[in-house]
This record gives sequence, C-alpha cells and structure tokens, in this order.
Amino acid sequence: MDDLEKELKFSVEYMDKSIDPFKDFYTFANGKWLERYEIPPDKVRYEAFSILYDRNQKLLGKICEEASTKKDPNYEEKIVGDFYKSAMNTDLIDKIKFQPVEKIISEIQELNDRSKIPDLMANLLMQGFSLFFDIGTEPDAKNSNIYGFYMGQSGLSLPDREYYLNSNFKGILNEYKKYVKNIFGYYGLENPEMAVNDVLEIEMELAGASRPREELRDPEKNYNKMELEDLKNKFTGLNLLRFLRFINMPSDYVIIGQPEFFERVSQIIENFDIKKIRHYMIWNVLNQSAPFLHREVRDENFRFYKQILLGQEKQEDRWKIAVKVIDASIGEALGKLYVEKYFGENARKKMEIMVNDIKDAFSERLKNVKWMGDETKSRALNKFSRFTTKIGYPEKFRDYKGLLIRPDDYFGNVFRSEIFEINRQINRSGKAVDHTEWEMTPPTVNAYFNPLANEIVFPAGILQPPFFDPDMDDPVNYGGIGGIIAHEITHGYDDEGRHFDENGNLTDWWTREDEDAFNNIANKIAELYGSLEILPGLKVNGRLTLGENIADIGGVTIAYAALKKHLGKHPELRKNIDGFTPEQRFFIAWSQVWRGKIRENEIKRLITIDPHAPARFRGEIPVWNHPDFEMVFNGYNKENRKHEKIIIW
Repeated sequence: MDDLEKELKFSVEYMDKSIDPFKDFYTFANGKWLERYEIPPDKVRYEAFSILYDRNQKLLGKICEEASTKKDPNYEEKIVGDFYKSAMNTDLIDKIKFQPVEKIISEIQELNDRSKIPDLMANLLMQGFSLFFDIGTEPDAKNSNIYGFYMGQSGLSLPDREYYLNSNFKGILNEYKKYVKNIFGYYGLENPEMAVNDVLEIEMELAGASRPREELRDPEKNYNKMELEDLKNKFTGLNLLRFLRFINMPSDYVIIGQPEFFERVSQIIENFDIKKIRHYMIWNVLNQSAPFLHREVRDENFRFYKQILLGQEKQEDRWKIAVKVIDASIGEALGKLYVEKYFGENARKKMEIMVNDIKDAFSERLKNVKWMGDETKSRALNKFSRFTTKIGYPEKFRDYKGLLIRPDDYFGNVFRSEIFEINRQINRSGKAVDHTEWEMTPPTVNAYFNPLANEIVFPAGILQPPFFDPDMDDPVNYGGIGGIIAHEITHGYDDEGRHFDENGNLTDWWTREDEDAFNNIANKIAELYGSLEILPGLKVNGRLTLGENIADIGGVTIAYAALKKHLGKHPELRKNIDGFTPEQRFFIAWSQVWRGKIRENEIKRLITIDPHAPARFRGEIPVWNHPDFEMVFNGYNKENRKHEKIIIW
C-alpha cells in the first residue's frame, strides 16, 4: 500500500478526540488530519476527492505512458498513446507558437458585413469555439425519449456574472483586464488597449443579461421550446435560424434556456461597432486556445486563471495536464483501458448489494413520510419503482472512429475532439435517446443523478477509499459510499429533481398542499445553510446550494436507516471498533469523506458558482441534524448543539 492509498482510508487517527462533537463535529472527525496535511503548491484544494483523483491520475498517467510506447497497440491504446505523445511534445508546441489559430483569426479579421456574423459564429463553433452562448443535446425535459437541442447563456471568460457585477471582485476584474491585454500583446494585435475595452464592454453586457445561478436551477423557467419557424421573428440580429442551418441541426425545434439573454446578444450584434465584435471573437479564440499553445501563453493563462483567480502557487506537472485533457477529450477510450486494468467486478457486485439496501431504506421512508399526502406519495413511489442504477462503466464504450488523433498535433487533437463531440451532439438532436450513455467517464471521482433518466450513476473512479473500502467494516462503508448513494437517490426528490416524473419528464405531479409542505421544509434548509459563514462576511448561498443540501441531509438519514436495518439482520456486526460504536463510525466516516483544505480565493469562487456547500458544512450539518445524533454520542456536552433539526425523510 503506497502512502497515497493509506492516506485515503478511514482512520480514527485523523480524529481530534479532545473536541466535543456537539461543538465542532467536523474537527472532532478530522482535526488531526487537518493539522497534518497542507495544500500542495500545485493545488487549490487538498481533500479526499482530490487525493483520490491524484491517485487515479497516477494510474491514468501510467496507462498513457505505456500506450505511447507500445509496439502493437489496440485502437484505444493507439489514440490515447498518440494524444499523450502530442501533449508531451512541448518543444514542437513552443516552436509553432500561434500558428494553429492564425487562419481562424484571419477569418474573424476579415468580417465587415454584420449579416455574416451568424455564419462566422457557426463556422467558429464547427472549429471548436463557442461564442456568446452554449449549445448541446440532452433528453428533452418534456419528452425524455428524444434528444432536445438546448441553447443557453454563456460568453463570459470569468467564472460567473458576479465577477463583473459585484464590487467584491473588483480586484480580480482589474487583473483580468491585464491578462486580456497581455494575451493580445503576445499575439501582436494592433492597439491591444482598445481591444481590451471592447471585450470588457461586451462581457459586461452579457453579465448584466445573465440569470443568477440560483435562477438557473428552476427547470421550468429554463425550458422555453421554440419551433424553428418561430425563430424568424425572434433575436433578429442573431439570426438563429441561419446559424442552425449552417451547423445542420436536424431537429425542428430548439429549447432556449434564457430568452432575455439571447435578446440582449441580438441587440449587441445589431448595434455594437463591428470592430468590437471582432475583438470579442478574437479574444474567445485566443483565450479558449491558450492552454494548448506555446509556453509564454500557457504561463500567462496559468498566472491569471490559477494563481490570481484561485491562489494556486505552482503549475502541475505536464503529464498531469496531459491526462486531464485526454480524459476530457477521449475519456471513454482512456476509461476503457482504466477499467480493464484497475477495476474489479468484486467492487461492482458489493456496490449492487449496498445500493439495494439503500433503496429498501428509501422506499420504506417514502411510504411513511408524514408531510406528503397519499396522492403525491403514490406517484413518488411509482417514480422510485422505475429508478435505475449504473455502476462502474458503460455497457458499451463510445466509438471514436472517424476522429483523427496525431502524435505531432496537440492543438489539432484537442479541437478535433471538441468538433467530434459537437457533431455527435448536433446529429443526435430529435433522435431517440440512448439510455446506455454516461455523462461521466469511468475514472471520474464523482457520481450523479440524472433526472431525465431517473437514474443514479457511479463511475469506477469513486468506488475506492475513502468512499468505498472492501477492507473496512460495514458502518464505515455505509457512512461513505452509502451516504453518497442515498444522496444521489434523494436528488430525485429535491427542489429540482422533484419536478421530473417517473419517465424523466418535466411535469407538475405534486398536489398543491404537498408542494407547500415541501417548500416549507426546503425554506428552513435554505435559511439554515444561508446563515453559515465560511469566511468573515462570506456566507453560503442557501438557495444556490439547496438541492445538494437536501440531498446531504436526506443521504445521511437514509444511509443510516439502511445501516440500522443491516445491523438488525447481522447482529454479529454490532461491536465496537477502535472504541467507537457502529453508529458513531457511520457518522465519523461521513464527515471524513469531506475532509480537506482549500485556498481562500477558491472558496470565494466556489461560494459564487458551486451548488454544493463548503466541505466543512457537508461533513457537519447533516450529522448534527440527524434525530439520533444525541443518542449516538451520548456522554458529550449536548448543550453545544447549534441547530434545530429539520426532518425531510
């Protein structure tokens, strides 16, 4: 067992037993670990997720290295190995400088006819560059058996609209202006100061027109279906009908997330000086290309986006960057090699057993929940009976045939992969949904609930310590991966997931009384988390994080109920280990999953954009909130308990 693997495991040695768990449960569970470890200079966070990601990255790096030197590679080894060679050939990348983008930027500089802007935007999209808005396909929220074509607000180079509009980010905005000027200067753009002002003027307009992130959580508000014929008289400056025909989008309708944003983009295209629009387009090409260009530009991109924006002190090793890019570009080819080499079927089988235990516990809770009426409860149980699980890796891996990967063309490999994915997305719009597809690659250290398919998905990458450890006692696994399983299940009934029915369709299936009862509980959760201060004067956004907080509270409640049922069936497991009862180890294990440290600038970024609460609160609040917490930790000072309990499941 290497040091990294050992560090990932659950351990009572990470606890600070001198701390009263009613006063500070997170430090009680993790205090010695917090004292022992510091954030590495090439990281902005050091936590259980990122430590496991580092371990997976080492395995993936080994796969890439071996594939790049293999004499008779199979197809996946060939494209992974050639991509890796191209990424590691920094001498060639540094030698050709801006050559990969010169033709693209020349096309932009030739733009003088405003009516040609939609064509140029479409042309740039088909070369891998998105401008103003994002496009993509996913199951139509109101007809989940076919892929809908979605268009949504985008176009900002900073993480969120708040970085442009909130005075707290004024320092970052000033540094961003310097970054834009420096990149324009490296490229040799004429009058870079004017170009910077043009970019900022347009991005400020886009920020002002963008919906706040908490509003983006409303699935009904962000579903605006429009027939193609209806687009003739909408967003006239943008001319979406022309844009969609250029990219050969086959569907007869689109779903516009934020119509008011598209109206503002249309006005910008109609009214802004065309030179400003050219500067904005050139900027997007340069900025989206920067990580894949020569050292001078890469270093400047790192300086702003990692050092200034996040507080990261040092760049990661080149091989780590290469692995990330390959996973993002041809992740299922890399994932297939990862699964074949490192993922055992034994883990998959044990996960299936635990998932069934959690499902039984959730079903029982759902049948007995007191605030939900019989009509809604019947529909909720029907939805749960249709719920499915995917574990480890897809039934069939994605076919990358037709994608050219060359060992001497890193930039080309990145953007050809992007174009390959854009075309895959466009071509499937209006067609039947492939229910075998995954939204994450197999090595990903994460999991998700997909409301459009009514399913939870657990990639192989997360099925390792501290989340899942076959060598540990069951209470630790129920507190780790069990809590995560129950968390993902609960998403089907959180403030967003509850709007989708058993078929994954966006439908109003709750009675008004039950909706009011749910919202009453949800408001209490939003108020509780919204009162939590992570830095002086900086509190959690209780509305933005509501769904994840509901899922954390529900996840701990359901996983604990499953453990109690499991212990009832197996009384021989009811024994103290390391001086702690099974129930205590369950709660400690949940909190240890969230152990970690994070840089201050990254905290500020995540508070602004992340729908999850900070790790400290994830490891603490759901434990304190559990009805059995006082009984489980009997003997400690209960007067230190801070919050009233909120019962949802």
